Amino acid sequence: MARFIVDPSRVNFSIDRTGKEYNLRVLQRAQVIFTNLLNLLPSNYISAIQGPNYSTELKAAAVELAKIELALEDVDLDRSFEHTRSEFLQSIIGYLLFLNGRIPPLDYDDEEFRRFFLSLIKIYFQGSIPKSIADATALFVTEDFKVLENFLLVRQGVTGLDISDEFGFQIDIFTTNTFPPDLFVLESALRIILDLVRPAHTLFRIRYIFTDKYNPNEPTGKVLDAMRWRMASYYYEDFRVYCGGIRDRDRLGHKVNKAVTNEDHSLDF
Repeated sequence: MARFIVDPSRVNFSIDRTGKEYNLRVLQRAQVIFTNLLNLLPSNYISAIQGPNYSTELKAAAVELAKIELALEDVDLDRSFEHTRSEFLQSIIGYLLFLNGRIPPLDYDDEEFRRFFLSLIKIYFQGSIPKSIADATALFVTEDFKVLENFLLVRQGVTGLDISDEFGFQIDIFTTNTFPPDLFVLESALRIILDLVRPAHTLFRIRYIFTDKYNPNEPTGKVLDAMRWRMASYYYEDFRVYCGGIRDRDRLGHKVNKAVTNEDHSLDF
């Protein structure tokens, strides 16, 4: 295989320099180098058989040079995000994107991690536009969602917003009447990514939309509403039957009765 060109049949791209595939690559590259070194020798030194000291030394040098060449090729391929080895994805691509090492809590294998980074790079260089925010949200949210800008909602007559909400937007996630699994992990990852994509002066909210469902109870497919009333009253019962007041009492014990009117006794009980 030509130097510094990706071999389409290559499977192992890890940093471990072991395995059948790696040893075969070293052998093939060393044979080419060994042949080139032999061609540099005078005609009286040329020997293709294993035996002379110079051929053994050249063979050992060819093997080491082959290992160095293969290592340099891998380093050169790391420059391309499409072929960066998994062990260096974070140090090369992640360092480019994330501030202070803030990595979303992702449960991805190496290939999924690579595709996530490549998608994020594409989104990142689109700029801080609504489409970038929607594409970043789609990396984590599988349900339907909408990105709504507050100033556009105000133009449509939506209430509940004022001038303080001018530089804000909200992400409405339409659920199946239940919260997504691993809600807090999802929100943490989503907020980290949105902090990279959104304009720095904006604020946002994430809302989960639940939908009520009505099943028709009429043969015509309509919903027949029914209303019921149940009335109850709770109060203290007044067992007094005579509310006549005593006006005064004389020395002989004679009592003068006078009916009491226009008095409020509601606070006495």
